[in-house]
Amino acid sequence: MKKIRTKYPSFPEVRFDKLLSIRSRKRWQVLCGDRRHYLIGFYSPEYTSSDEIRILEKHNCPEFFMLIKGELSLLIIDDKGKEKILRLKPLQPVFVKEWHNGFCPKGKYTGLSIVVERDEFVTTYRTRKELKENK
Repeated sequence: MKKIRTKYPSFPEVRFDKLLSIRSRKRWQVLCGDRRHYLIGFYSPEYTSSDEIRILEKHNCPEFFMLIKGELSLLIIDDKGKEKILRLKPLQPVFVKEWHNGFCPKGKYTGLSIVVERDEFVTTYRTRKELKENK
């Protein structure tokens, strides 16, 4: 198990009223945020199936996902070790609070989701094996 605490400044400074640049073929890119409130980023995983996922994460607060391009699914595992696949649908938001990690079934970085989370939070990482043993 590994824990990481995200603290201010958790997002880059931006020029207001200007278009923000997006880097393609990148797993996670934080775009901007509002101190003591939220940060916004783009998520596009390199995994192409749930079988490739070995490590999952869980925040101490919910996380917002909304698919905006391609195909992207989330592997979700609850605290009892039960797995499910949540296939994101374009422009249909979801809040995630369980252990999770994502994959793009059509190829690396082919799905793109906007993510909104708090600007300060704690993320815990566990292996899939650890989560299965917790049953």
